[in-house]
Amino acid sequence: MRGIHWFRNDLRLRDNRALNEMLASCEEWLPVFVIDPRLMPGSPEVSPRARFLLDCLERLGAELDRRGLPLVIRRGLPEDVLPGLVVETGARSLSFGAATTPFGRRRDAAVRDDLAANGVETICVRDEGILSGGRILSGSGKPYEVYSPYRKAWWRLWNESPELPVQCPDLPPPIEGFDKDRAPVLVDRMQEQTRISLPTGGERAARRRLATFLEGPVSQYHEDRDRPDRDGTSRLSPYLRFGVISARQCFARALETRSLRPESAEGIDKWLDELIWREFYQDVLCAQPRVLRESFRPEYDLVEWNDDPDGFAAWAEGRTGYPIVDAGMRQLRQTAWMHNRVRMIVASFLTKDLLIDWRRGEALFMDLLVDGDPASNNGGWQWAASTGTDPQPYFRVFNPVTQGRRFDPDGRYVRRWVPELRNVPLEFLHAPWEMERPPRRYPAPIVDHPERRKIAIERFERARVDRVNGTPS
Repeated sequence: MRGIHWFRNDLRLRDNRALNEMLASCEEWLPVFVIDPRLMPGSPEVSPRARFLLDCLERLGAELDRRGLPLVIRRGLPEDVLPGLVVETGARSLSFGAATTPFGRRRDAAVRDDLAANGVETICVRDEGILSGGRILSGSGKPYEVYSPYRKAWWRLWNESPELPVQCPDLPPPIEGFDKDRAPVLVDRMQEQTRISLPTGGERAARRRLATFLEGPVSQYHEDRDRPDRDGTSRLSPYLRFGVISARQCFARALETRSLRPESAEGIDKWLDELIWREFYQDVLCAQPRVLRESFRPEYDLVEWNDDPDGFAAWAEGRTGYPIVDAGMRQLRQTAWMHNRVRMIVASFLTKDLLIDWRRGEALFMDLLVDGDPASNNGGWQWAASTGTDPQPYFRVFNPVTQGRRFDPDGRYVRRWVPELRNVPLEFLHAPWEMERPPRRYPAPIVDHPERRKIAIERFERARVDRVNGTPS
């Protein structure tokens, strides 16, 4: 009995349920990764996320190699590559983690249909969360659209039937005749892209980061998670994005730490809540794939957005004249990551101050973020834009000055990422235009926040009225 495991966003051997299920009935197997040109084009510029993915692949390949197994890497459409590889190996089963995006689900269906026609079993397990995907349903059997009742149902199901991590099984020998492959062109280009220093990839690095977080910062997570000037978050999002470590492993380790150190309970509980939020956004996307193109709340597809290329460029390049916004966008461009509180601030600024469509910001984040995840990115952007589930109410518009003073009270974050302001006194740091002599090298605000706040509220209210009156979009 021969099988193939198609690695995707599950680049780990431990707690990989699709892999475990396939290996339970296989005597020989082959680990495979397919570089899909639709997702990773062979262009001269390799994105930070692609670089991190390739680093994780290299490390997974090295671990498999130590166990006497090749990691076969092929380039092409999975719908073409995998059926051919099944014929080539004589495999009778193919396992993989189920996708949640519309594109991924169409691709997976095409692979399944082709293999089923040839009598090959496919083992498809939705395994990106803590609880098996799609199990959290309301009393009427429908997916939840609001987080609070979802969270209650989630914990109820967890208490009834917790899902714990599974260990890496004994790995059968490989199907003979296949040597370890690399993705030479992309990996070589990855080495050339040295401007951004990314986290170390791989399962071992992910476990180290989790241990470091649980040993210290998690105890103050409930207080520090909103402070971009502190290293108070887990920084596990890139690893979770590619399944280098499973959300179940993180959840189980956190519960274990909670039992050993009850004094850390408040911080740990808040972090567990964030893991469940991540799962909620995955379930929303799976149930309503339209949210990748449309507002979760249809009335806000009628909002009038500005066509403002100059404003968008100033926002994207970190030169809006609002320090906390510019610090966040510069951090993103220099590190491929941004603190979550600042993500909310810059998203609010784009949608409420510049009145630019949230989809443009969402797309830029997906281009630049090392942890860019379709479900979480979409959920976060729609929350900030007041168009999504459990949104920031449209009439509560983040004031970038107030946000900066509240969450960067000592100015360390702004001073780090906006060097033009390093010598500005703290009292003026988040509003340097109030100085008698503002710094010359830093731009003046490109919009007036109170004025734009008023316009934003008016446009959202008009969209709600138009929806009621049946005005077409």
